[in-house]
Amino acid sequence: MALHIFLSASLRRHVEDYDPRIGAEVSIEPNTTVAGVCESLGIPKTDVKIVMVNGKGRALSFKLTGDERVALFPPIGGG
Repeated sequence: MALHIFLSASLRRHVEDYDPRIGAEVSIEPNTTVAGVCESLGIPKTDVKIVMVNGKGRALSFKLTGDERVALFPPIGGG
């Protein structure tokens, strides 16, 4: 199944030729976790602070069917 991944800020550097306007399409097996997707893309799980699946907050352990839109965000600092 084709999963649509959208990466924010510093996470984009992990995916070669990533286009933030369209995201990336990744094929996965059903029941793959968000953490598994991160691993397959070379994104360290420690670099991901917020996970959104179809617009809802989820954990890295959330199991995907392969037909979702996943957005990943790094920790954001400021002062």
